[in-house]
Amino acid sequence: MLTLILQRLSRVMRFQSLPVALLLCWSSMLPAQGGSRDTALTVENRERTLRFTLLLDGDAPQYRIDRLTENGATNVVLDRSPLGITRSHEDFTAGLEFVAASPPAELTSVYKMVSGKQLDVRRRTRQRTFTFRNTSGAPMTLTVRAMRDGIAFRYGFPRAAFTEDSLTGEATGFRLPTGGSAWMQPYRRAHAPPYESDYRNGVPIGTAAPDESGWALPMLFHSEDEWILVTEAGLDRTSYGVHVERRADGGLYRVRLPEEDEAEGSVPRAAAIGFPWLSPWRVVIVGQTLATIVESTAVTDLAPAPTTTDVAWIRPGRASWSGWSDTTSPRDYQKLFPFVGLASQMRWEYSLLGRGWPEMGNGGDLSDLLDYAKARYVGLTLWYDVRATHSEGDSVPGVDLTNPEARRAEFKRIAGLGVKGVALDFIPSDKQSVIGLYEDILRDAAASHLLVTLHGSTIPRGWQRTFPNLLGMEGMKGSRWYTDSLFDENAAMYNTIYPFTRNVVGPMDYAPMIFGNVPGQFEHLTTNPHELALSVVFESGLQHFVSTPAMIDAQPEFVKRFLQIVPTAWDETRYVDGFPGKFAVLARRRGPDWYVGAITSDTLVSVVEVPLRFLGAGSYGAELISDGADYDQFASNSETLTNRDTMTVELAPRGGFVARFKAMGALPAPARGKPVAKRAPAKPAAASPQKKPRAKVPPRRAP
Repeated sequence: MLTLILQRLSRVMRFQSLPVALLLCWSSMLPAQGGSRDTALTVENRERTLRFTLLLDGDAPQYRIDRLTENGATNVVLDRSPLGITRSHEDFTAGLEFVAASPPAELTSVYKMVSGKQLDVRRRTRQRTFTFRNTSGAPMTLTVRAMRDGIAFRYGFPRAAFTEDSLTGEATGFRLPTGGSAWMQPYRRAHAPPYESDYRNGVPIGTAAPDESGWALPMLFHSEDEWILVTEAGLDRTSYGVHVERRADGGLYRVRLPEEDEAEGSVPRAAAIGFPWLSPWRVVIVGQTLATIVESTAVTDLAPAPTTTDVAWIRPGRASWSGWSDTTSPRDYQKLFPFVGLASQMRWEYSLLGRGWPEMGNGGDLSDLLDYAKARYVGLTLWYDVRATHSEGDSVPGVDLTNPEARRAEFKRIAGLGVKGVALDFIPSDKQSVIGLYEDILRDAAASHLLVTLHGSTIPRGWQRTFPNLLGMEGMKGSRWYTDSLFDENAAMYNTIYPFTRNVVGPMDYAPMIFGNVPGQFEHLTTNPHELALSVVFESGLQHFVSTPAMIDAQPEFVKRFLQIVPTAWDETRYVDGFPGKFAVLARRRGPDWYVGAITSDTLVSVVEVPLRFLGAGSYGAELISDGADYDQFASNSETLTNRDTMTVELAPRGGFVARFKAMGALPAPARGKPVAKRAPAKPAAASPQKKPRAKVPPRRAP
């Protein structure tokens, strides 16, 4: 026996990249120990509200997820769903023999975020690892973690007969009970960013995607009494990102690898792996209300710890951006410096120089603008096309960001000039080599103390924890899509879907807050208070506000004051009310103060009631900014309120509101009632000659 143990330990010592605790756990499970033949093995969360059941009564393992009720009953969240994965040399989808199961382990995770929906996180979970052998004797592990807000699982290969192999397929599926509704976006193919398509609003579970590339993650479902969000976490360079197949017959959504033609087909679809190896987590967030979905930190809980403790230089914030309203502006110094001045006036931390900044002229260059910005305490960030070569007009001459040496040299150069960050565009693939490129870019940027936002990108999978300098990611259709009529007509609807889908999994660089209209873009149909509310409803560590200096200057002083203080990193986030595609009301706390944002897609006047139970003890000075007499005007009101009050606010069609609650201490509470917004004069934005009255018609639904 001693000889056998030493042999196993010698094998373990060669697996340098796998955590020691997991390797020891694996070695302890290698003996069959009688090989328990239970037909069902379970993992329950500490709260005893969710259960993962491993089913071994067939040729291939399956799983089920149930909610446990207080009276001892079970409600099916996911019914029998397949498990398994394939390598080029081994098949782990059928004929698997169950070997052993580890005892449940109690895990505690405590970590701090630099930005996000919740900065200080503490989670207690349970975990078990199940071990299998395939028909050739090769081992595979399935690690299951049961959390307060969901279930996650991942595959592992502790060892193999080969030093390397490749992942060629995955059998994993998620079988939703039929009869419910789904909110998903199709996965886009070929050269387009895969996560920038039109969300489907409440389609029946099992609806087929419009083409063979299938559906993107995350996916939100509402079935009977459960809200369910399916996504992925913990992705790194050892794997690829997944989405799901086009068809979901019987409610079964099967995992699909990246499309063959992604990255112009220049890199393989399969992922090359070494051993030992662990897959990304397959994540199922589950709640009886949308509060569990919105407030979940599961994606960052499952992500690796930060790659560095050097984070004091990372400063979340707000940025002006000229490129949304005038695509020629980054080439013109005279057009850029007013946006730097706007950031200074509004106490915003940054200003983004968009596509074309290397060609800046007309009175100044990058060095001149950096001097101008530095004197006004504004940091500049620079846009780059990651695909670009030196021969393309929008690139930086001689810079190829896919080349490690060139990238590091460029990051070092601009950091030396005083640049604070980069906005990197066009990285449209989930293939393994591209995931590795993301990681290399984030590490190299951090080494030069550069913040990063990613445009034309994949979705967050926990990188905002692992790489704290990553403050924002696109991965959805944002304000730059106002050149598209379908987006324009449905923007209010999409805006009320994102808080329950895309923004759940990580920062969302939507580039919000349009207070006017510009040539070449469709007139936004949302009210200005709706646009203002996006600064709270949407979370991103770096918010790019797209309104021009003239648009901001035309707003009432109380709107400007709000924009000077609204945070972008939050100590706490609470779901207040809402329904995807209809309306959303979220509360976020920074320090002792709370901010509430509400938006609606309703084409009629509606009323929102906001119970203030989320407030702490004592009284709060409440400042409400809501819809005014017309779509581009505001109303304001101030009250003293406590957590026993309910605030009632009327919303205009496609309207919204924001409220700030500033802690005042234990002051006498006012008389009970339902405070309402009072109309206040608002300085209207300057009207353009083409401005027309707002059409009072419902928007066309997305297909």
